[in-house]
Amino acid sequence: MANSKTNSNQIDRLSNLPYALLLTILSFLPTHIAARTSVLCRSFRHLWKASPSLAFISEDLPYPQPEKDNFVAMAERALLCRNPYHPLLSLHLEISRCDRRNASFLCSLLTKARCLELRHLTIEGFWYADFSTILPIILTMTTLRWLSLDRVPALEYGLSCRDYPKFKFPSKISLTCLRTLSLGLVRTDLEHFNPLFSQLCCLEDLHLDVNLSHGLSISSQTIKKLKLIISLSFRQHHNVVLSLPSLESLHLETQHSVRSLSNIHGDVPLLKKVVINLYDLDERDVSAVSGLLNWISHVEELRLYAKESRDVKDPIPILLEYGKDVPKFSNLKHLDVTLCFHEHNFEAVLRMLHNCPVLESLKLFHEIL
Repeated sequence: MANSKTNSNQIDRLSNLPYALLLTILSFLPTHIAARTSVLCRSFRHLWKASPSLAFISEDLPYPQPEKDNFVAMAERALLCRNPYHPLLSLHLEISRCDRRNASFLCSLLTKARCLELRHLTIEGFWYADFSTILPIILTMTTLRWLSLDRVPALEYGLSCRDYPKFKFPSKISLTCLRTLSLGLVRTDLEHFNPLFSQLCCLEDLHLDVNLSHGLSISSQTIKKLKLIISLSFRQHHNVVLSLPSLESLHLETQHSVRSLSNIHGDVPLLKKVVINLYDLDERDVSAVSGLLNWISHVEELRLYAKESRDVKDPIPILLEYGKDVPKFSNLKHLDVTLCFHEHNFEAVLRMLHNCPVLESLKLFHEIL
């Protein structure tokens, strides 16, 4: 900062910036960094606590845990004691472990954020205890427009997906303004999804990372963009039904641990852009891949990544099912394909190109087995 006693010609331009602009600048900083600005000068002493964007990180450390104490103290000062005239637009909580000891504190933070008309909420980390105490508060935040609940992969904690507590959605949800929803590494009773989506009347963007032990059905009149990441619990085919009449963009991905590709179908008449990433494919998945390509044959842009399993001894025709024709991509303008171009796959791609009468751009990449 400028020192008027040592140099009268120097001007403290930062402190002279408008109050609203200073808050905007601080909102781009992590909260623990923004708090350090309190030592700059008197006008900055409490400024960080009025930032419209707060981010708190709680590390899971062995006792004693001074970092956790700092987390609680900072959250209390910036959120629980927040002036109600300072709106809170965004809240990011990174929680390494949510157990009974700190669940009540998180509930108090979220209750206060709800009163401050929060619009953007992100919670990420590993939650070891039941999430049912926190979820009801979140689902009654009527001003939320963006909600992201993302769990750290269980393998980082030496656990499996079965160790995750299940989501239990209440019957009544008040997220009437929600436009973007991201649920990461979800274990839930899948029949709860459609009642959830039917109440989200403004939802347009959905990111869903699910561990399937049964089929999945998603139905919504408003969703325009969907990212669906699937992992399976058992080697068996499941049905994934997407009834999304407004869907325009689809990103479909199977995890490396996937045991068998699901049969995916449904009503998506407005679908234009599709990204598909498939891993560990073998001869049992050929029918599902062929059915998937037929289902999206009306799209305008397609990016396809298909990787065969290392356990496959002989090359298999991933894109072409014996005895069936390659679908006609009558509207396809942009095609991007990455796969192992052995004899079977190369023949299938050539046949695909013959069925793309309006194709404008083509990218082919060879994937080594």
